[in-house]
Amino acid sequence: MREIEKTISIPVEGKPMNFRLTKLDAFSGASLLRMLSGMRKDPGDDSVLGFITSLSEPDLRSLMITCLQHCEVLLPAGWMPVMTRGEWTYPELEHDTAGCLKLTIEEVLWTLEGFFGGGGSTSLPEIPGS
Repeated sequence: MREIEKTISIPVEGKPMNFRLTKLDAFSGASLLRMLSGMRKDPGDDSVLGFITSLSEPDLRSLMITCLQHCEVLLPAGWMPVMTRGEWTYPELEHDTAGCLKLTIEEVLWTLEGFFGGGGSTSLPEIPGS
């Protein structure tokens, strides 16, 4: 059976927190791939960070909302969505730019894993302030 969920740990307010990512469905993944491949500034830069930094503000917002809606955080009471219908359900991330970008990048990599040669590396560049 295909794995569609993955658990990662990232710091939130200096404390490591577990997040569960769920891959985007095939149509959303194909749309993501089309959007990202058409937005490169530098044709030689195939990094996810390169794609994200070349997005317009509305496209970046749309991408982040889409990705964050497929992320859950593990709290003492159980898993809770990070966002639902574009609204924050885990407000601790609302002003955590580095954390939200890390989750977005991980979601992009997880969704598109295996599409590119090399199996879709999950190594991320260090984001300042993280």
